[in-house]
Amino acid sequence: MNEPYPVETVLVEQRGVVTIITLNRPEARNALREQECVAVAQAVRAASQSGGEGDTVGASRAILLRGEGPVFCAGADLKGAVYGGSFGAAIAQMLQAIVDCSLPVIADIQGPAVGAGCQLALACDLRIFGDDAQIWIPAADHGLALDSWTHLRAKELLGGAVARNVFLGSAVVGPEQALMLGFAIKRTDGEGALQFAQEVAAKAPLTLAYSKAVLNHPAPEGDEGLKGMFDRVWASDDVQEARRARAEKRAPQFRGR
Repeated sequence: MNEPYPVETVLVEQRGVVTIITLNRPEARNALREQECVAVAQAVRAASQSGGEGDTVGASRAILLRGEGPVFCAGADLKGAVYGGSFGAAIAQMLQAIVDCSLPVIADIQGPAVGAGCQLALACDLRIFGDDAQIWIPAADHGLALDSWTHLRAKELLGGAVARNVFLGSAVVGPEQALMLGFAIKRTDGEGALQFAQEVAAKAPLTLAYSKAVLNHPAPEGDEGLKGMFDRVWASDDVQEARRARAEKRAPQFRGR
């Protein structure tokens, strides 16, 4: 599926330098079908491509991913989508687009994130939990299997014991535990999540892109691409802008070059 994303089920909005991507199937608890997965992947890639150098109009510096209504994402649409032969490839494409995106992607989780919804939360770089946020993976309840990346990512971000509790014991992680584990960076509502995304978007984009690439690389030592990114950060105008801003006692205005 390569057609443009269906605007009725995936909404894309620009708020300054923050791109907001909203799952918009509240009547289905934002359950994912193939088209929503492809739509999210396309929207993420488009936002990343818009985040060019300089003061480009409409450029994005961060992505905020959220769900319309009280549920972030109820997972795969069990009415049939999850059993389709191409659904697995579509969800993998969505998760990989988030991981590969040079921009920080923030999950605004204000309600349950279940199964594939939890995978979305895992793929994101940062997570906001609202008071009603919960994550769990009921794969064993439905006789399904999730890929090894999801298991290893959960082990990395939640810790081995909690990941085992989630996958083998159907444990639910709420906001208090998510904060304690460092899985969530902040507990706040949707407005607070947008404010946080704007704060992240104001940081040096080359530095953020480099750090994300290192953190997501399975073996970063000696990687020439990462070394090039490292050298580019230190040679950037943004480094000098930060020095000037400190001397002038003002906030730096980073331009990503």
